[in-house]
Amino acid sequence: MKKRIEPFSVPAMLAARQGKMFTDFYTPATLIKSLDITDVVGRIKMPTLVLDYAYEQFYPGQPRQMFDKLTAPKDYVKLTAATGAQLHCSPMAPQQHCEVVFDWLQETLSGG
Repeated sequence: MKKRIEPFSVPAMLAARQGKMFTDFYTPATLIKSLDITDVVGRIKMPTLVLDYAYEQFYPGQPRQMFDKLTAPKDYVKLTAATGAQLHCSPMAPQQHCEVVFDWLQETLSGG
């Protein structure tokens, strides 16, 4: 929990760096709740890879919503339980996750 909240609160970050647990849950929770890219996703111009995971526990449905709103060149990959790559960031299949990402980067950056 210490490391998960660190990016959303300076006091939480400082506490985490000291190995302590933060005590203010309200501030980072309020910030996290306010995060919304709906109004800016149309400004994305770079090719974008959107990964989605079976059994996504943190942001279910949001990857597909973002993909649908993108106007830039885009690709959508759904990682599944059949290959062990389910759950947020596919913790049980990091090799497959990296293969998808790095293959996409190679294809995209090489121009085709």
